[in-house]
Amino acid sequence: MTTKTRAAKPPPLEGQKSDRDGNRATGPVTFVAGALIAAYLFLTNADPKPPESYWLVNIGLCLWVPLAVIVLVLRQEPSQFGMTRGDRRLGLKWTGIAWGGMVLILAVVMGIPHLRAQFQGQYLDGRLSHWYLSGLGVVFSHNTVNPRALLYYELFTGFYMFGWEFFFRGFLLFGLQKTWLRSGGAVVFQALAFMLLHWSLDPQAAKPLAEILSAFPGGIVLGILALRTRSFVYGFLAHWAISVTLDVMLLSPFIFRHVG
Repeated sequence: MTTKTRAAKPPPLEGQKSDRDGNRATGPVTFVAGALIAAYLFLTNADPKPPESYWLVNIGLCLWVPLAVIVLVLRQEPSQFGMTRGDRRLGLKWTGIAWGGMVLILAVVMGIPHLRAQFQGQYLDGRLSHWYLSGLGVVFSHNTVNPRALLYYELFTGFYMFGWEFFFRGFLLFGLQKTWLRSGGAVVFQALAFMLLHWSLDPQAAKPLAEILSAFPGGIVLGILALRTRSFVYGFLAHWAISVTLDVMLLSPFIFRHVG
């Protein structure tokens, strides 16, 4: 009677890391790269810059730099960091639930005058009125909505949020999961970093207090969703849908009556 033996795994080529070495390096490399990116974004988030420049800097640092680290430094597949479809059925289900829950919360917040005033100051009288989009102008001016600028703004915001979600719920989350933090600690760490980047040393650049405080539990929920589905994509869809919904809520008194 013969027994089968498993073929020995060939040794790594010269200059190539073994799987064990790669996995061992994942956590420290992710932590260092993530901390540097988050620190830079936090320290410069109050710097005045055109909207296209702001979006491109964030997309470059949150999407392209982490992808380069994964592929060129760690020599791993982006799918190991949530860049995959994952569990589509579960993901779409909880994307809808998360969006619906946030719509109810936003409806309550918009009904409280001083909280609504904070969001109007940040978005309606701030970003939507002051962010001059090349060739299109501002989204909202003199009680008039510019539909082309609004479409451009929401699409580019979606691309920007895709990068942010990959950074927090992909690169950081799945990378730090391979450290002593494990899954629970990785979820908390990325949520804390997510909340920090909603704040700023410059009060004019900080998000409304309600949004800053909600970023931590929101980051926890999206982190758990990413782990359960093995994908950051569903957190991105929920985040983007909530952002568009907030803009529509703020613009709704004008968007149908005064369309430019």
